[in-house]
Amino acid sequence: MKLNKSFIIGLMAVAGLSSCMSEELSSDSQKNGEGRMLLDVSVLQPNATRASSDYTEEQLAAMTKVTNFPVTIYDSEDAVVKEYASVSAFPTSGIMLPVGNYTVASHSNLTLQKKMTEPYYAGTEPMEILKGISTDTKVVCKMKNSVICVSYSEEFLSLFTEWTITIDDGGETVLIFTQEDGNEPAKVYWLFEEGVTKLTVNFRAKKKSDGSTVTDRVILDKSKASQHYDDDNDAFCGGDMLVLNFDPTEATTGEVTGITLTATVTFELTSANDETVTVNLTDNKLKDDTGGDDPVTPGPQPGEDNTIVLTIPAPVTLSADESASADPSSGDVAMTAEKGLQSVCVKVQSSSKEMMEQLAVVADEYPGVDLVNGCEVVGNNNLVAFLGSLGKEITVPAQGDTEYTFPVGQFYLFLGILPGTHNFIMTVTDMEGNQKSGTVQVTITE
Repeated sequence: MKLNKSFIIGLMAVAGLSSCMSEELSSDSQKNGEGRMLLDVSVLQPNATRASSDYTEEQLAAMTKVTNFPVTIYDSEDAVVKEYASVSAFPTSGIMLPVGNYTVASHSNLTLQKKMTEPYYAGTEPMEILKGISTDTKVVCKMKNSVICVSYSEEFLSLFTEWTITIDDGGETVLIFTQEDGNEPAKVYWLFEEGVTKLTVNFRAKKKSDGSTVTDRVILDKSKASQHYDDDNDAFCGGDMLVLNFDPTEATTGEVTGITLTATVTFELTSANDETVTVNLTDNKLKDDTGGDDPVTPGPQPGEDNTIVLTIPAPVTLSADESASADPSSGDVAMTAEKGLQSVCVKVQSSSKEMMEQLAVVADEYPGVDLVNGCEVVGNNNLVAFLGSLGKEITVPAQGDTEYTFPVGQFYLFLGILPGTHNFIMTVTDMEGNQKSGTVQVTITE
């Protein structure tokens, strides 16, 4: 059979057109004002998170391409245009979009939470679609949470039988480590509150020898770091690694007076030729890790002096059934302020989401009793009314009083509603602005 020559030429023309579709779009697409979007999503590991938007060839080579991250495309008004369950679901040949400006977002195939056991990555990339042009969009996802590692010295483990460590970044939830987490706690991936420059570390432990309690408090201040990078700021942020080591501090008499906290934040510089830089947080400051004298136990914090004495009770553990009949004095927080009380602020942070929701309801019903964000006790008669509704009695101090006892134990009945670990964070301020803080921990078991 003799083939038609013009038919063969036509087939060759169609084949040639399809082979270059990824570079030059069809005339119909150009007439319709559309362009093609191609997609690539990669993860940039923390050792390069301080990089600018112009990545080096070495950094680009170190990026790991991912296929399981979901993808969302937004238009210029932040309306969702397209969504894909994963990068692999996005067509390899790309998609057609109308001419305009867009933003492409992708993230780990997880739900971002305050506390996680693995890193969470996310990234966005602006994109402009031009008529008849293929646009290759590369989304780089960086780590949003930070790694927190806690360790204990041999002296620490031989001295204490119980301990509670809270790390507070000012959010609704504190990070808690206890002896139940083991002598080598698993590292935690923590989402810092935005703009946090200071962390409060509260420590309470019971000695094996005589059952006495040792407490301490340290402020870690990143803003005093001597090392900074082009796009770094004074706040703790994603990709940081915070390493905390706890060691007992002894006086010359052999008495344990507190805890030496050695803390480091690890960064890596942007250049491929630079080495890892570690800055040390000791004496409540950030310093270069250049060796030198051992860190010492910090004295009073800025805005804090010894004219305020705050006595925090040992952690309390009760069953739900015991919460109604437990001795409330076990939760008494005694305080004296030589210069007079100006403020006594109580903030509750709980491992129980339901408990935090219940406290929010209390704040709605009793103005000024916002235990989630901080409740002022001085002169707060609504706090008296709230506990009165539970059949509990409480008195509140007046401004200028020099002594007061806050009865956390009066909350036992309320806490018994839902099991969990509940932390009462107390901050006392005197008439000259000096402050002292401590945390009372009450655990309700099922």
